[in-house]
Amino acid sequence: MAEGGAESGTTAAAAALDAASLERLRPSLVRFFERRSRNPADVEDLVQEVFFHLARQVDLAAIQQPERYVFRIATNVLRDRLRRGAVRRTGDHVPLEEVELGGEAPSAERVYHSEKMLEQVLAVLDELTPKCRTTFLLQRFEGLSYSQIARRLGVSRSAVEKQMMHVIQVLSDHFPE
Repeated sequence: MAEGGAESGTTAAAAALDAASLERLRPSLVRFFERRSRNPADVEDLVQEVFFHLARQVDLAAIQQPERYVFRIATNVLRDRLRRGAVRRTGDHVPLEEVELGGEAPSAERVYHSEKMLEQVLAVLDELTPKCRTTFLLQRFEGLSYSQIARRLGVSRSAVEKQMMHVIQVLSDHFPE
């Protein structure tokens, strides 16, 4: 193929991934995730994750088949989400041997009750949408502000506030004490 033809094909591919064409792909992506996702509440998050991956691409002009590429990313995003969900619990545990306890060692009864409470909290957090869970963990365990979380997740500060209110309400409902 002549060099000029390759350049015009590349330019066409880049043009095919502009904002308007991505917006035209949104309904197809929504249907794609609705058919494959276990949680309908995750569909919009998954679509946004695809767009986030596309936004991080350095050379969109090199993409030969833009629509196929977008759906390959969608498949990978869904696969990654399912994989993370399957292993989430093991990554959150810290062996008791690694925890330094100050002062007196807690009684066996207290350790038992604490472990049960932790299991209950983790079970409640697993029931949350990944977006709400991530927002909660970023705020409570990483100490990020709502504005920092909003920037990191690509959502509004108001969305972060609503997600945190939802998580706190769910935890309050499960643990009224």
